[in-house]
Amino acid sequence: MTSLLLPFTHGVDASAINYALALAQRFHSTLVVLSLIRLPEVPGARKPRLDAIQQSRDFLEFVQHKAARQGIPIVRVELYARHPVRSIRTLAQEMECAGILLFVHRGAGVLLATAEVKQLLEDDSLPLYIARLPSNESGFPRLRGLSRWLSR
Repeated sequence: MTSLLLPFTHGVDASAINYALALAQRFHSTLVVLSLIRLPEVPGARKPRLDAIQQSRDFLEFVQHKAARQGIPIVRVELYARHPVRSIRTLAQEMECAGILLFVHRGAGVLLATAEVKQLLEDDSLPLYIARLPSNESGFPRLRGLSRWLSR
């Protein structure tokens, strides 16, 4: 079964999660839900903030609850990482994901920091599927190329 990676570092967003679940369902894919908790880049520096840990858990629980209600298979992964973008790429390769789902709204990253989205865009070794979320939740944006790639 095909897998799609949904990475997260901050900012639980229901519309992005709903869209990712709808894609997984449409393409009969497993959604690999990756929550990253940023560690300081310098070893021995302060530990992750408790609110970051709680937000990670909230994200994973929310996605699991929504996926279970819709019958969509997911794999939950929570990692502590000094370099989240590197961890996203590594996990996507290890889990042989068909691509990484990225979301933006008004030019800013959703579920990931804008800088993290930009770093992922710099590397074309893995397919990236970027969706611009609309201002209203009445419709989903189109994601070009995904259906063609998954039907191979």
